[in-house]
Amino acid sequence: MFALWMFLACAGPKGGVDSGPPSPGDIDGGPAIGEPVTRLVLHEVFSGSNCGPCAPAAENMATALAGQDGTYSLLKYQLGSDPYITPEAISRRMLYLPGESSYSIPWVVADGRNEFHPNEMDDGEAYGTDDFEVLAAQPAYLAVNVSSTTTGQTLDISVELWPTQDISGEDLRLFVAIKENTTENNIGSNGQTEFKAVLKKFVPDGDGTPVDALVAGTPSIHSFSYTFAGEYATETSMSSPVDHATAHTVEDFDDLDVVVWVQDMVTWEVFNSGASGTN
Repeated sequence: MFALWMFLACAGPKGGVDSGPPSPGDIDGGPAIGEPVTRLVLHEVFSGSNCGPCAPAAENMATALAGQDGTYSLLKYQLGSDPYITPEAISRRMLYLPGESSYSIPWVVADGRNEFHPNEMDDGEAYGTDDFEVLAAQPAYLAVNVSSTTTGQTLDISVELWPTQDISGEDLRLFVAIKENTTENNIGSNGQTEFKAVLKKFVPDGDGTPVDALVAGTPSIHSFSYTFAGEYATETSMSSPVDHATAHTVEDFDDLDVVVWVQDMVTWEVFNSGASGTN
């Protein structure tokens, strides 16, 4: 097992429209004021197709999360020499390494403040169901409902934030990430033949969208739209990542979903996450 570094009073995630129903409530269909909602533990996984330990890490993560649908969200950032590396993915990894100039993979950050190597937890064992259940048991007071529609190369995204307690912070951000559920064109040397929940683009960007303090019982509604430009980029690399202004790396536009979360950028605490589709 591992230590939790989070405030319990204001932590949490809740499912998206397509990843689990909102908790029953009494405020215009929203969750009940003062009551906790289902936490979707956000797993930010930093990996790469040419990283040897990343292959067993992917297996360990899949095993730990098996049968846990509706209680977690998953987003993977391909790094190192993976052809799907992006500046946004690098920036996200370095966010959790203040003052450093390099990074290592594989690595996982759960709910912003719980970091670990998925193959070797504090007890020397791989991340497992027991570890996940410790995280999932933490109370959450923000329901995050998400829906997305894909038309051609455009995604229209709707987000509803339903706080059941007041939530405030010096720098609250709403992050919206488009992921491709399964990719294969980035196969490398580590033996993996497919990759799950791969980041394609933050909307509008990796800095997220500032949000005001959230008031219990008052929904915060947000809409986003993003169009992937150009054609599929066949020649991408660590030294020449995709330029989203002119191209994209989406293999199948029908296989896109969205992961959303609210995070305090001072403490890194993730109050909750949601997702469209399935993990």
